[in-house]
Amino acid sequence: MLPGTDIRGNLELARYADRLGVDSLWVYETRLATDALVPLAVYALVAERVRLGTGSIPMWTRNPALIAQSFATLDLLAPGRVILGLGAWWEPLATRVGVSRTRPVTAMREVVEAVRLLLSLEEHVTYQGEYVHLEDVYLDHGAASSHDVKIYIAAVGPQMLRLAGQIAGRGRFELPAYRGVHTQGCTGGQGRGGIGGAHPRRRRPGAASDRQGGARQEAGPRRGQALSGPVHIPAASHRGANREGPTEMGPELARRLKEVIPWPATPQQVREGARLIPDELIESLDCYGDEDQVRSRLKEYKDAGVNMPIVSVASRVDVDVLARGS
Repeated sequence: MLPGTDIRGNLELARYADRLGVDSLWVYETRLATDALVPLAVYALVAERVRLGTGSIPMWTRNPALIAQSFATLDLLAPGRVILGLGAWWEPLATRVGVSRTRPVTAMREVVEAVRLLLSLEEHVTYQGEYVHLEDVYLDHGAASSHDVKIYIAAVGPQMLRLAGQIAGRGRFELPAYRGVHTQGCTGGQGRGGIGGAHPRRRRPGAASDRQGGARQEAGPRRGQALSGPVHIPAASHRGANREGPTEMGPELARRLKEVIPWPATPQQVREGARLIPDELIESLDCYGDEDQVRSRLKEYKDAGVNMPIVSVASRVDVDVLARGS
């Protein structure tokens, strides 16, 4: 997982990961921070073998025809290597930009089906659903063959997980605290495979090694902001209430975080919210340690049924650990 910021600085990381045999590079698009498609196109130019995915883009902010057009363009740039990761986005951001997330599971099904039809280039597409409305639409770029773009669904709730198993290439599962929900929920035509949202990092020499200092200093604010935002987190917390503990995101902690860290939040509010998160929870989501500890954490996800852990990287050292541990 490469950030959308500092694209020039990440070019060498993309090249290096490609040379070492890393499976895929991902760019996320969640808050109104950076776009995912521009950096993905840039990384595609310098990485000649690795697969390239969005993890994920909101299905509401681009018309299905525009999504198909964009990913057809990426496929022309990196044939057979592009992955479309789609998510249902989150509140309150969606409402504040005028998006009504009505019946997201139905909308996701229609978007995936319509995009697939357009990318197939087999015929002009007419699609009349509850959310998607296309009338005699086609991609007019003159490509000689269809676009082999894999589609993954970012899912947390059980209905979206089932949809991922039924119609998507895979499901992209977030928040390992709900691992039991994830591995049991994705059933249907494609089985229960998925991507894990793990973010292990190798601790740098000289960094704080104690749990209180190291975990809070490096991950607390980032995790606090991530855990306080999307409305699906409290819902998933209630589903997992019987597993509440220091390494679980329980409903009470979810409620308190949303109170302390509104959206948008000031840096001070983010820091205050981060103090509420137990060190054990942070360390269950991020890995701090030497190379063997990082490999061990990745193995935990694989043993739980996750077939593609996505790992945030910040340096060649991180890429080295990934390449040797894959």
